Amino acid sequence: MGAIDIEGKQYLSNPIFFADAFNFLLYDGEQVIKPEELKELDTTEMTVPYGNKARVPVQKYRDLLKMWNAMMDDNAIYVILGAELQDKVHYGMPVKDGLYDMLGYSKQIAEIKRSYNSKEVTHENEIIVDNGILKIKLTNDEFLSGLRKDDKLIPIITAVVYFGDEPWDGPKSLYDMLNIPNEVMKRFIPNYWINLISPVEMDENDFKKFHTSLGFAMKVIKHQSDDADRVIMATNHRKIDSETAMFLNRAVNLKLEFEDEQGGVDMCLAMEKKEKKDKITGVIQGMQLMGASDNDIINKITEVFHVTREYVLALLIPKQV
Repeated sequence: MGAIDIEGKQYLSNPIFFADAFNFLLYDGEQVIKPEELKELDTTEMTVPYGNKARVPVQKYRDLLKMWNAMMDDNAIYVILGAELQDKVHYGMPVKDGLYDMLGYSKQIAEIKRSYNSKEVTHENEIIVDNGILKIKLTNDEFLSGLRKDDKLIPIITAVVYFGDEPWDGPKSLYDMLNIPNEVMKRFIPNYWINLISPVEMDENDFKKFHTSLGFAMKVIKHQSDDADRVIMATNHRKIDSETAMFLNRAVNLKLEFEDEQGGVDMCLAMEKKEKKDKITGVIQGMQLMGASDNDIINKITEVFHVTREYVLALLIPKQV
């Protein structure tokens, strides 16, 4: 996993940004999913791969997984929301996401089956006693799957959050990965498509659909290879929350130096400091190439740029012995 994946996972684990991302994906920015309605879930899935003679379970780890529990139209709803983070195009993403989703549904079925072995008594004609254990009575057909006829699973929605600086040129659906001989056969092959959030492919109006600083982060990521400095300076010294500032600094390698101040981080000021440092470093290197002594360099830099001797000393390149 690359640095941007690791940083992105930590950043989007915050329910405020997680909710904002899924509101963008599902509701075009309308604030339907509330952060307080999200609950962290175990990201570990278990599977036994085909061809494994020992049939040893293999652990698969999702990047992020949360349960959305809310009330809509006076009805309780439950939806599992997962996110897979990528800094590079994954050319098998539809299969990868599909596997995670199917494992999630399989896990739900297993949990339902287990729950029927320890249900509280509600109606006597619905339970049986097996060695002192209460079990829900299933029909022959229901016994085959372990599910009752009216059982429903919780829907799973997986988003692929792509932080790359080039457009996603990989498959966006299972059909894109298959060589299907004809349209007749295609009707009998279920498709699976990925839900892609790709900043580099967003237009300027899309960034306004976010209601947190995630929108600003997405915009910087979009321009990470060409114009990130302009995007940052366009904030006009507006303070950004420290989580977003730290995420961008590490993930996009901005190389900014700032401190978490009250009210957030002034990334414009950090950018100005970086530009000043780069300029001073360039002057120092030029004077060193011309043979200037350290003392002459320190005196010149402190006079022109109004910085301390200690600041200049930290930037001096040690002479080779």
